Amino acid sequence: MSCAALPGPRRVALRLAPLVLVGAASAAGAAGCDDVSRFSTADGEAYCGAITLGGAFRAGLSPRVQMRLSLDADALDGPEPPGALWTYEAPDGATSERRLLDGAPLRPIGALAHDPLSRLEFGEGRERNAIYAVSASDPAAEPLLAILSLRTDESVEVRLLRPGREPLASGEAPAEGQRQVFGNFRLTRRTGTCGF
Repeated sequence: MSCAALPGPRRVALRLAPLVLVGAASAAGAAGCDDVSRFSTADGEAYCGAITLGGAFRAGLSPRVQMRLSLDADALDGPEPPGALWTYEAPDGATSERRLLDGAPLRPIGALAHDPLSRLEFGEGRERNAIYAVSASDPAAEPLLAILSLRTDESVEVRLLRPGREPLASGEAPAEGQRQVFGNFRLTRRTGTCGF
């Protein structure tokens, strides 16, 4: 028996059924896309990784810099920091170890929540992006921005940047804490504190 042959009320129910299913699937899909809690680190866990090595993708950071991130993904949109960042640059023959960030809280930027930039989207493979301010371990240094990307492969990408000051009129470089910084870190979940 075709749909045309069905009695009136049954025909309406069959036409509405696909719409109900589509609506339910859309609601479930939207809830799944917004649920990023699986990115949260548990006690004894951290996201760990190193800076992208290519010199064209770095400014003010050496290729030896590593990063650690603790994250409460459920707090990404809240008023409190959802996590903290550490960096570690191993010593070499010329320089001692360096920690640009040392447990720096990811500070929310309140006004950003009311701007489309708070829902920044760029590139495939990123479920969610968020922008935070972080303070350098040197209190005299200028703060930085950290752009977090929660990736579909369960890793986290962090771009760390500071615009920096222009060179002085005398041609001298700005002080260390006022120099331009850019680095892209790809982090994966690990047990422990990433070795630093």
